[in-house]
Amino acid sequence: MMRSLHSMLGGTALLLVACGTVSHSDAPNTGQAGTDSGGSASAGGDSATAGQAGSRASGGSSSGSSPIDVAGAAGAGSDCGPEAFAGLSVFASGGWDPLGYPPYALDGCMLVYVAPTAPGATTGALFLRDLSTGQEILLETATLEPRRPAIAGDLIAWEARVADKSQVRVRYQGQTRDVAGDFVQSGEPRVTADAVVFTAFLGTEATADTDVFLYDPIADKAAPVAAGPGQQRFADISHDYVAVTDFSEDPRGYFDEAQSIADILLVERATGKATSRPREGKQAFPLLGDSGALVYLDWGAVHPEPKFSQFSLRAGDVTAAAIADVDLKGEPVQTNPAYVRPSLRGLNVDFIDTQNSVGLYRVVLGTGAAPVLTPIAGAAQLFGPVAADELTLVSQPLAGQTLKLTAVAR
Repeated sequence: MMRSLHSMLGGTALLLVACGTVSHSDAPNTGQAGTDSGGSASAGGDSATAGQAGSRASGGSSSGSSPIDVAGAAGAGSDCGPEAFAGLSVFASGGWDPLGYPPYALDGCMLVYVAPTAPGATTGALFLRDLSTGQEILLETATLEPRRPAIAGDLIAWEARVADKSQVRVRYQGQTRDVAGDFVQSGEPRVTADAVVFTAFLGTEATADTDVFLYDPIADKAAPVAAGPGQQRFADISHDYVAVTDFSEDPRGYFDEAQSIADILLVERATGKATSRPREGKQAFPLLGDSGALVYLDWGAVHPEPKFSQFSLRAGDVTAAAIADVDLKGEPVQTNPAYVRPSLRGLNVDFIDTQNSVGLYRVVLGTGAAPVLTPIAGAAQLFGPVAADELTLVSQPLAGQTLKLTAVAR
């Protein structure tokens, strides 16, 4: 039975475990640089530009699913602590994803990321790296411009460009397949160990109707889990729930960075029961954690909104009403100039804030403590926090559109 988080939240429910900073070389090692290939027309019409993804340096070609031994700090014999990320870099199209999706994902010792295949290349290939051994396998070639990966256990999902449309692709038990269904294109995947949720676009325009679909990798079938008038997008999934951003209350019915309104919709996976959590303004980009934890971004009733660069970060329990949710920071989170979304793993919430100084904030839901800043030396900008059990993965800009990965222990 799921333990309720509601009684744990109280006031500001946070705690940071002290951590150290690991420095990494700015120069990517041969065969280790990576990219987030944006493509020109991703699902939802975001502003990523074609031809801006990097490619893997010529440290050894790869094909199929054969393992590749990669030299460097994360090579054979290393563990999967912060030092395993030394020398790794990625590439973000346009400098950073316009919707804040990192070009990498992490589960235990397995890192999936888009990596360059040659210096100066404009597309990237997707690789799965075992941090404990340094071995990699190719998941997707650069020709399909993979991006926005997600991983949980043996299940990996990402976006690719197929026939000039965004397409969710999945790797499960060593096999890669397109996720098919009654939709025009798809994107924004999130995964748990047994399922993928994603946005299914019923048209090619950014304002087209969208539904959230759930894909079962065992049955190899996708079906709508949140549908109805207006757009349903930006979902997350846990063993028990799917959390959805529902724009049906907006008069226009679709996502708009500056003006739209939305609520969080929760769907019980076992029963299909959907429960809306009404709150004034726009609540979006929900994240699901352990013990019924729910975290999301909140813009209140401010119109026009200050876009993605400033928002409140709120937390609650999936079984409670939105009125019981708490503001985790007590003031707006600022990520100007780029939008950087937070991350939730278990009860660990990690986010970037530039309000007073650029730094990583890490908290634990249910402790009642305030968030604590973890400065990262020399970081003028930080992107893409990915919370893990033992560390937080972030990236820092290097030259051009290349980002350096940095892992910080908890």
